[in-house]
Amino acid sequence: METTAVKYLAISAAFSLANALALSGCSWAAAQENAASAAAFKHPGVLVDLARLNYIKNQVNAGAEPFSSAYEAAKNTAQGSLSYRVQGPPASHVIECGSGSVPDHGCSTEDSDAAAAYTQALLWFISGNATYAKNAIAIMNTYARNLSGGHTGSNAPLQSAWSAEKWPAAAEIIRYTYSGWAAADVAAFQKMLTSQYLPYIYNNQGAGKNGNWELSMIDGMLGIAVFTEDKALFASAIALWKKWVPAYFYNYAQDGGSPVKFSGSPSNWNGQTVFNAATSGVSQETCRDTQHVQLGMAATFNGAETAYIQGSDLYTPMQARLTTTLEYHARMLQGVRNTSQTDSVPVPAGFPGLCDGSYIPVLKGTMERAYNAYHNRLGVALPQTLKHLVNDVRPQASPDDLHDVILETLTHGGSPAK
Repeated sequence: METTAVKYLAISAAFSLANALALSGCSWAAAQENAASAAAFKHPGVLVDLARLNYIKNQVNAGAEPFSSAYEAAKNTAQGSLSYRVQGPPASHVIECGSGSVPDHGCSTEDSDAAAAYTQALLWFISGNATYAKNAIAIMNTYARNLSGGHTGSNAPLQSAWSAEKWPAAAEIIRYTYSGWAAADVAAFQKMLTSQYLPYIYNNQGAGKNGNWELSMIDGMLGIAVFTEDKALFASAIALWKKWVPAYFYNYAQDGGSPVKFSGSPSNWNGQTVFNAATSGVSQETCRDTQHVQLGMAATFNGAETAYIQGSDLYTPMQARLTTTLEYHARMLQGVRNTSQTDSVPVPAGFPGLCDGSYIPVLKGTMERAYNAYHNRLGVALPQTLKHLVNDVRPQASPDDLHDVILETLTHGGSPAK
């Protein structure tokens, strides 16, 4: 643990030094201006900013859909209860997570608590009910004070990533819209993020794993970077996002007859062997199950949205690749209703070259952030994605997925008219 933390500090210092050297050819005034600009983070700035929060609130108050129904659904989840009480961390101060959460010593409760903190933070802002804000603070303070031994077990990096994706999103809303979170508690929470989560998710710790691991870690790094105002970490995470997304989503026009691979990229494509125009859009995990694809997809667009808020457009350079994969998987998921893994079923008609004739379809409440970015902001037609959202996701998907697919319809079910 100490070695990992020291490595991170060394990488961060090296990155800062490189920036300083790069600026050495500029005038002092220009260097100061560039440094000030580089240091400026927008707050709140993880998944949502203040303008979007106000937009959501106004839509809910006006009874506009899909926001109004999504708001009611969020209030009715266990994580949205006004009487929610923090469940973890374990008395051992260590969260232990094995493969498939076996053993599960604090893993599922951590997932629930982090999701609750984010849900309560959103409900606080929309409703103005301070009980939600106090609940979120109680959850975050409990972990900041009592999680001191980090994460262990084979799933420690992934578990850390899932929580790191949610904690900063909750913390950003509370810190910058509610006055009741003490400065000492904020500092303790920042320390927790950098000591109990960051060491497990930086430095390509998802190397060789299925791609949803590293994409979730990257998303977690971006959130931590914003909340702790760590520009070097933010830049490093952006670079990793740009590297890993092409290795997870195949695009025939850009990649030719084989997917992008590099040292540390996913070791296999779970039985997918055909890479051509007909399979353009397939992901590295499609032939495993669509549950994990959608976790990877959610992490990808979560990270892109946080970067967008902070002034880095990741959407446009990846537009062809990501819109192709959205339409491909949305078409595949039409009519899917099961929300957890079940036995494999035949690949639906119209997907030549996919897998070995079977796959596992699972419905998740995602694609909202992606559709909002590409269609509502950029005007890209995504008819299959819209059909899937309207017919499957909004009426049927669980509103309280506890990993990184969380309340997307409530926060990104639309955008203000341009």
